[in-house]
Amino acid sequence: MYSKEHKREIKTLFYTSFGKYMSKNNASTGKIKWLNYPTQVKDIYFRISLETKYAEVYIDLQHQDNSLRNLFYDQFLELKTVFKNTLGPDWHWNREQENEYGKKCARITTTLNEVNLYNKDTWAETFQFFEKHLLNLDVFWSEFKDLFKDLEN
Repeated sequence: MYSKEHKREIKTLFYTSFGKYMSKNNASTGKIKWLNYPTQVKDIYFRISLETKYAEVYIDLQHQDNSLRNLFYDQFLELKTVFKNTLGPDWHWNREQENEYGKKCARITTTLNEVNLYNKDTWAETFQFFEKHLLNLDVFWSEFKDLFKDLEN
C-alpha cells in the first residue's frame, strides 16, 4: 500500500505530466489549461479522473437548484445526437447522482477501463483517451456553449 504522501506525489506527477502533454493543443478559443477547462457557464464543469481501475472524462452539472440542473441536462439531451456524432456513442447519461462530495449533480461520462494511476505503463493510453475526449468536447462546446449561456439568463 502507498502512503498518503506517496499517493499525492504520484497524482501530482500524473496531472502535471498530462498538463504538459496537452500544452501542444489549443482550444477553439486559444491556449487554455485543459485541467480546468473554462466552460464559461456557471456550475458546468468538464472533468477528468484517473483512479486505480479506470479513467473518466465527464461533464458535471452541479446546479444546486434541481429544476435548473434538469433544464441544463435537458438541453444536453436535446443535443444528444450531435453530441454522439462529435464525441462518440460511449457516454453514459445520468440525470441525478451524487458527486464525490455528496452533492447532487447530473453527469455525462465516458470511461476507459484497465488503466491505473499507480501504473505508469498505462499513462500514455490514459493521456490519449483524455486528449481525444477533451478536444472533441471543445469542438462540441465551441458550437453550443451559447445555448447554455442563454439558459443562465
